[in-house]
Amino acid sequence: MSDESAGRAETPESGHFRISRKRFWYATVGLAALVVVPGAAYVAVNWIEPVLDDMATTIMEAGFDPLTPPNRLRGPGALYVVDGKSYRKVCDVDPKLLTDRLQTSPVPDRVRTRLEKGGFSLGGDYLAKINGQLGGNLLRSVEYRLTNVAITEIAMSDLFEIQQALLSEPSCQHIVEQLVRASKQVCAGYAALSANTSYKVNVDKKVAAQEEAKLPVLETVKSVIQQKAGSEISIHNVDELKGDGLYYGIQLSQLCITPDTATEPSVLTQTPQALANEPPGLIKTTAAR
Repeated sequence: MSDESAGRAETPESGHFRISRKRFWYATVGLAALVVVPGAAYVAVNWIEPVLDDMATTIMEAGFDPLTPPNRLRGPGALYVVDGKSYRKVCDVDPKLLTDRLQTSPVPDRVRTRLEKGGFSLGGDYLAKINGQLGGNLLRSVEYRLTNVAITEIAMSDLFEIQQALLSEPSCQHIVEQLVRASKQVCAGYAALSANTSYKVNVDKKVAAQEEAKLPVLETVKSVIQQKAGSEISIHNVDELKGDGLYYGIQLSQLCITPDTATEPSVLTQTPQALANEPPGLIKTTAAR
């Protein structure tokens, strides 16, 4: 989706949405409607071995849509368009708007235990691409584990203020108007499932026997994972990388942007999996960004 800066588009009739008494509004509904629904399908790529199904199922049971690979490119505060079995970021959020607004809370013990006790590894195709950059089969596997699994969320009142700030930008308002006129739902990211990640890098025996040969392999793995994660990945020791606070799942607000001409609020009520009559599991959709 393009978010290039453009003049304010005039839409039919009023040409605006309600924000309080201005352009956008959250519909006034009962408290029950202020819950969130894991309503947007997640981005899936051929990155993790099939064991990821256990992780994806656990994340979905916790009420989140899995993000694969885990990253910081999608999280609370930004606006997303929901389109069938996929969603894409429409307007990114300035980190300054999130200052003192992100709240962290623990996840249910059963979810934390299943994620922190599980062992996961990068997929074979992913390893092949890294080995291609290394010029040989120097990398054998990359295993990773999760720690400090938590929920990061934004209070609904703060989320509304952030949305107002985003929609005050002409480029953001323009693309949102275009999407809503096309009958698309645009909803704010409400919460994310985060965790610290430790990557164990296993190299070929010949490389393992040469300390000076390990660093180039480790640097390449770090660079690739960091690019996919959109976050800082650090070298912890000769065979371990670490990433803090990566998002493994996202949850959208159920209350989406509603045009002022609508008689009913735009409410996200069904997951794309349900709409497609598909069981929970990986859905290959759009690119991560």
